[in-house]
Amino acid sequence: MNFNLLRLHSKLIVFNLVLLSLALFMTWFTGEAKLTQHIDWLDVTGEGGTALMVFIWIFFVLISRPAGRVTNLLVVGLGFLHTSLQLDLLDEFFNQKPQYEWLRAYESIPAPIGMIILTLGLYHWHREQLSMNAQLLRRERVYREHGLIDYITGLYSAEYMAQQIQTELDAVQQQSKTHFSVLMLDIDQFDTFVRHYGDAQGDRFLRELSELMLMNIRETDLACRYAGDRFIIILPETTLPEAEHISQQLQQSVAHLAFKPARSHEAVYQHISVSACSSESCSSVAALLSTLNLQMESIKQKNGKA
Repeated sequence: MNFNLLRLHSKLIVFNLVLLSLALFMTWFTGEAKLTQHIDWLDVTGEGGTALMVFIWIFFVLISRPAGRVTNLLVVGLGFLHTSLQLDLLDEFFNQKPQYEWLRAYESIPAPIGMIILTLGLYHWHREQLSMNAQLLRRERVYREHGLIDYITGLYSAEYMAQQIQTELDAVQQQSKTHFSVLMLDIDQFDTFVRHYGDAQGDRFLRELSELMLMNIRETDLACRYAGDRFIIILPETTLPEAEHISQQLQQSVAHLAFKPARSHEAVYQHISVSACSSESCSSVAALLSTLNLQMESIKQKNGKA
């Protein structure tokens, strides 16, 4: 139980204590105590138990909810209902003085007032729950798609990448979008880097490289981890010359990334090779990736950076 929330509801607590005090004072001032043999203990048990349960409801609302309109309506409504039940309970112990007999007509008034306020609170609570459920459903969708996120880099996985390329190809075929381009990035001699600095520093470099890529592409572009030290960037509505220009910018950014392995004062500079392909020359995901991979192998062999 989170009793810390009680500190947020001091006004509501005072409000209910005032109602309780008024009920006790009015009954004591306007009534006379009954003799024990005249008390109906069965009624006391029933009415007292009901009043106690409503009090427990108030308590649980106060320790379960933050301050706000819904909480106020629920507690105030329950407070009026509790007051009416208290007055009924106290009637079992006190007889109304003749001059105050007319007050009996008003004892039941707090109950309908409380029910109206409580109903209004439940209505707003219902709307609040609908909003929260919508948020939970959106969060659940995120969790279901969590498997499409690469846990090392935080980028989308190869599976999600293939889905998005297919989506772009479908859009182009339906002529709802113009042609797009795709870049493949490969870290030069990354195996040597990992052997020298270890897997942990290799993963750290992949994370920093991923962040750098995200900073150097547009909001409409999508960066994914394809496999190992190889990445894919989808560039919607981008021609091949534009994609090649973006690839040059990425290569320059990575070349200036001063990565410092753990406990090292010296920066390590890595480089990347980039291949590019346009959807104009490929009609399927497999064909596009095959073209990119063949280009990458050719670039690696040519530059001796395999």
